[in-house]
Amino acid sequence: MRRSIFVLLPAFAAAAVVLAGCSSSSTTSSAAAGTPSSSASGGGTITIGSDQANDHGTEDATGKSTLEIDANNDNGFYFKPTIVTGSANQSLTIELKNEGTAPHNFSIDSLGVNVTLQPGASQEVKVKFPASGTTEFFCSFHRSLGMAGELEVT
Repeated sequence: MRRSIFVLLPAFAAAAVVLAGCSSSSTTSSAAAGTPSSSASGGGTITIGSDQANDHGTEDATGKSTLEIDANNDNGFYFKPTIVTGSANQSLTIELKNEGTAPHNFSIDSLGVNVTLQPGASQEVKVKFPASGTTEFFCSFHRSLGMAGELEVT
């Protein structure tokens, strides 16, 4: 009996290490849409509309005419930046870049935007910030996996 305990003890220790590595350190926000659960540099998840999005930061586009948004699936599915802030009714050209290994989509229902990018591809999309509040964007393929973001009027 004593020998069985010594044989099983390393197996239990290994299982404990594996389970500890699988635990999640990200936080989930239940606050208002677009309110980060972490710093402005990203990490964790945020609530955007009714979606939980993987947070990869916020970028201020106020006064800019162009901005790059990366779509990726390296260590999760996300847009970087996740939140783009700007002025009311501001027009912006977004250069979408698929930095991932899977096809990604950039959709904004309220603006009729629906662009699909293969891995390594890029494309420009013209958008307009709302008069107030937020406009959500998402990947139609990976939305349920946290690939969503928003244009937010500041």
